[in-house]
Amino acid sequence: MQQLGINTIRVYSIAPEINHDECASIFNAAGIYMLLDVNSPLPNESLNPGDLVDSYNSVYLQRVFGVIESFKSYPNTLGFFSGNEDINDSGGGENVPPYLRAVTRDINNYIAKHSSRSIPVGYSAADVREVLLDTWNYLSCDRSGTNPPSDPSRIAFYGINSYSWCGDSSYQQAGYDVLLADFNSTSIPVFFSEYGCNLVKPRIFTEVQSLYSPPFTGLWSGGLVYEYVEEVSDFGLVVLNANGTASLRTDFDNLQAQLNKIDVKQLEQASAPANGSVSQHLPQACTASLITASNFTNSWDGIPDPPSGGQDLIDNGIPNPPVGKLVDVSNPIKASLAVYGTSGQPVPNLQVNVLASDQSNAPSGKNTSDSAAGGAASSSIAGNTATATSASSTPSSTAGVKAEAVPGKERAGMSSLMGLGAAVAVGVLIL
Repeated sequence: MQQLGINTIRVYSIAPEINHDECASIFNAAGIYMLLDVNSPLPNESLNPGDLVDSYNSVYLQRVFGVIESFKSYPNTLGFFSGNEDINDSGGGENVPPYLRAVTRDINNYIAKHSSRSIPVGYSAADVREVLLDTWNYLSCDRSGTNPPSDPSRIAFYGINSYSWCGDSSYQQAGYDVLLADFNSTSIPVFFSEYGCNLVKPRIFTEVQSLYSPPFTGLWSGGLVYEYVEEVSDFGLVVLNANGTASLRTDFDNLQAQLNKIDVKQLEQASAPANGSVSQHLPQACTASLITASNFTNSWDGIPDPPSGGQDLIDNGIPNPPVGKLVDVSNPIKASLAVYGTSGQPVPNLQVNVLASDQSNAPSGKNTSDSAAGGAASSSIAGNTATATSASSTPSSTAGVKAEAVPGKERAGMSSLMGLGAAVAVGVLIL
């Protein structure tokens, strides 16, 4: 991952009862931040759009808060997703949005009471244009009337799972020009929480050049490619083989080649929240006029109070909370399994190099499959723009600050890096 050039991973399903110290510490040492979904597909671990009242309960909240407790102390925890694609059509906009704001409120209030720092909470939306803007407006508007806004039910960032750019498409053909126009007035960071259409194979990722150059870099905060490890959906960059080895796919090489073309210095100088329109807009007040679809709720009065037992969890914390902390990692961190490039040859000298505390990972300019593996490049993109993110209403100016790792014993390689969860999206965020 470090050699690929990414600075952020998204993990979709997490077991909060498992100790994640080693894995999170390796990512921290590599200059890679973590965006974490608090929900999972298991029973009582997500909202059920068909049964919102019963699924929004204290058992569910205890699981959500367990994820917060597990990861709140890692300095490379960048934020949490309170939901993912819960509204996929206009029908879903009738009842679901108030519950999403309720869960966001509960997470923000829990963090405020039990974390030593603010951590942003956002939402990941399906790129369904009939509800995309209404969802953004409903979840990001402000009910507090204060400056800065103090409404805990308001999201701090908006991710879009978009697959409109397929093959060698174009800015206009993929509708990127429409997205920029639609979100031109955003007061919070907006980015692709998933991208990488696979209707044309292998994927060539030509959208990367649009995503990390003007006019996108004046407004958009980058994106995450779905997904890192190959599954049945055929989106993987890497295959984990049955014999314990790993193989890079052509998609990996193609993505790395595109990321290597990014002008990192330009991104550092013109990051979206720092100099773009994001920081120039105050959040809109929550009014019915923000909502355009007739069957999408335009009232914020129906946001439910915490369920029975929920407020007690918020006030007093969950019982026996897991406590995450950074642990010592060696420099370099050497891989313990064999990784093969697309040519079928082993990738030599595969290792993670520990970066300085003020650096995040960045594209190295090297091809992992065909050249000897060297040190990854480093950048201060995330570190430099953390304060600017706060200026654009993301709750924390420290959420993206990476703590210095202390040299220690040798750690496991890719097998440990994949220990967070099954599905992982990877990419470069301009935060």
